[in-house]
Amino acid sequence: MTERRRQLLRVAAVCLLLGDLVAQVTRGVWNMAAGAGTSTDWITFAAAARLVAHGSSCLYYARCIVASQAAYMGQALSSGAARDLGATTLPSGAAYSPFVNPPPAAAVLVPLAVLPPTVGFLLFALISVAAIAAAGRLLVTRLGCPPFATALAVLAVPGVLGLALGQWDALLTLALVLGLWSAHRHPLLAGVALSALIVKPQCLWLVPVALLVLRNFRVLLSLAAALLLWAVASLAMVGPSQFAALISAISIDGSSQLGMSLGLPGLVASAAGVHAAYAATAVGALLVVAAAVRFRDRLRAWPELTVALSVCLSLVLSPHVLCPDFVLLAPALALCARRRPRLSMAASVVLSVAFLFDLSLSTPSVILGVLAIVVATVVSAMTLVQGEVTPRSATPAAAALNAAS
Repeated sequence: MTERRRQLLRVAAVCLLLGDLVAQVTRGVWNMAAGAGTSTDWITFAAAARLVAHGSSCLYYARCIVASQAAYMGQALSSGAARDLGATTLPSGAAYSPFVNPPPAAAVLVPLAVLPPTVGFLLFALISVAAIAAAGRLLVTRLGCPPFATALAVLAVPGVLGLALGQWDALLTLALVLGLWSAHRHPLLAGVALSALIVKPQCLWLVPVALLVLRNFRVLLSLAAALLLWAVASLAMVGPSQFAALISAISIDGSSQLGMSLGLPGLVASAAGVHAAYAATAVGALLVVAAAVRFRDRLRAWPELTVALSVCLSLVLSPHVLCPDFVLLAPALALCARRRPRLSMAASVVLSVAFLFDLSLSTPSVILGVLAIVVATVVSAMTLVQGEVTPRSATPAAAALNAAS
């Protein structure tokens, strides 16, 4: 194949992925314009933000969320829309989708939540697109990742699907990339950026293990302090009873959607039940810790990919992982392309192909979802532990992140 033809194919692939991105944003706006019959997570986020704007601390009481959602959309959510969001109903028959993010996350959205629903959603979607673009640019210009492989990773189909739902994942991906990039000069900022992942704790819980193995104690302490601030701010905003309700809501939400989760626990739950799924999570976490200790020298040689891989493993072993979360695999795949570009691009293609039949935002096959996320994670792990100890084209961030102890 000539170089010109190869370039044309790359341009065509990026154009197709960008077209999908535009289509998903358009779909989300169209759905919001349809009213209370729509099924987007943004409605729940905005409802919680509106409660904060009105001085209410009842973000995790079902009746408060139901009333706020109805006031926001002009009528209560339809049972079909709530079912699409994995929600439930009150004894009165009112459908609702619970808010399961920390209170400060709702406070951040107040300026958008007070706008008309379609306008607020559109602005949030545009901010998310800007976050994806910024994350991709940082990966290429600051972390030395190949442009085309990075585009395939950050624009992969499952992650872009989150734009139609109004999900957090694009913003969290930017936070992750900022954490990787800023560590070489500002470990404090790196910890603060990584702490934003607490909005979805299922993508954060193994990151401290990576930082411990890397001996990045300044970043780890910064992360711990930032997470403490999140907890203090949450308690100050909603009080102890609602904070306990948040913990309960996260637990219930994870268990109720375990059967549709696209991580390994979801597959185990489908075959052997909930208890076996949680046991698989525990066993998997122990194996991750053992492997991290075993390969610690290679992990320390490439700390950026090590932290990014810990996010991948957090998702693989989480009981609550859905399509939008897959964009958080992008930093690891982009970094892999510095050493194994073809393998990285192949993993990104697998991610997109596995979800081509999920463009209607229906629940995909758990087997396909698990296969896709496992392939991406295994590629990242193989790139890290095999080959030369020092990755080529190493950036200053890599050395400094490893020295931040």
